[in-house]
Amino acid sequence: MNINNKYNFVINLKRNRKLIFEKRKLKKLEKNKIRIRLKKVGVCASDFPRAYLGEAYSYPLVMGHEMAGEIYQSNYKKYKVKEKVSIFPLIPCKICQSCKKNDFVHCHSYSYYGSRVDGGFAKFIDVYPWNIFKLPKKVKLSDAFAMEPAAVALNTVNKTFYKKPKINQKVLVVGSGFIGQMIMRIIKIKFKKINLTILDRNRHKLNLSPKKTRKFLISQKTDLEKFVKNKMNFFDYVIETTGSSDFITHSIKLLNHNGILTLMGNINSDVNIKKNLVNQILRKEVKILGIWNSKFDKTNNDDWTDVLKLLKKGFKPSNLVSHWIKLDETPKYLRKIFEHKKSLKKFKFLKLVISND
Repeated sequence: MNINNKYNFVINLKRNRKLIFEKRKLKKLEKNKIRIRLKKVGVCASDFPRAYLGEAYSYPLVMGHEMAGEIYQSNYKKYKVKEKVSIFPLIPCKICQSCKKNDFVHCHSYSYYGSRVDGGFAKFIDVYPWNIFKLPKKVKLSDAFAMEPAAVALNTVNKTFYKKPKINQKVLVVGSGFIGQMIMRIIKIKFKKINLTILDRNRHKLNLSPKKTRKFLISQKTDLEKFVKNKMNFFDYVIETTGSSDFITHSIKLLNHNGILTLMGNINSDVNIKKNLVNQILRKEVKILGIWNSKFDKTNNDDWTDVLKLLKKGFKPSNLVSHWIKLDETPKYLRKIFEHKKSLKKFKFLKLVISND
């Protein structure tokens, strides 16, 4: 791939659901933006339905919201060329009631890089200074691409365990994909003595789980029924990361009295909760939490700043990457992985990251 800096190279999603590698002439940088040379960009599970199930907000679209790179061009003294950065993808309006409270993630009229406007499946991206998160020199971009999903994982853990769990309380994480793996590792870092179980349909992903984690493989539907019926399998906390309607309803059954169910996976179909399940929610007096994003408010007291602290403690998202690919290989790999997911084949995949080095 012959790249020079007069041009941007992007993966463009067309209305016909085809991903096309395109060469575009770089436009003049707007005064209120900063140009980032993207180095590492993660592919999120949400990118697959966006690409192949018609769930994009508009077309054409450059997807990608898990981004890390270096400042390439800047009109601001505060932001210097070559500085390492990650990018918070949500663009708030800054005038609604939520924004006025610095609760930007719940903005009433937001935009979003990689979802509503062009994002990171590219060589360059021009972003507002507010969305830039500066990184210390020691942080590797191979870990920093995951600042966004890691912050979501951390927010999930913080909201779920809003009260410090008691020693040996039981926790179930449903789904051992990239986000589930990060959640487990953050739990292990924050709470040393906790009883952790992971549930998944994919043996390869299960085997990547942290040490001293109880693993349970669901190879067929009867396995899930058996797991639920086992009276030993009741949990104080259940974190559902898959968005599967089947897993969500069974998660309610697995809760102890006064338990907490956290839902944070992208829902893939309607969830039908029957009368007896509602009765369980009422009689057990369980709490159900929803997680969507992470706290980012440009202070030293948000989820993104706390992810940096985790990195210093040995948290390494790069260890979970199964495939590092070049930008022009993106359409081929996304299609291959999507077809595998659709056919429910078991294959050795966890995380796909575009490397522009």
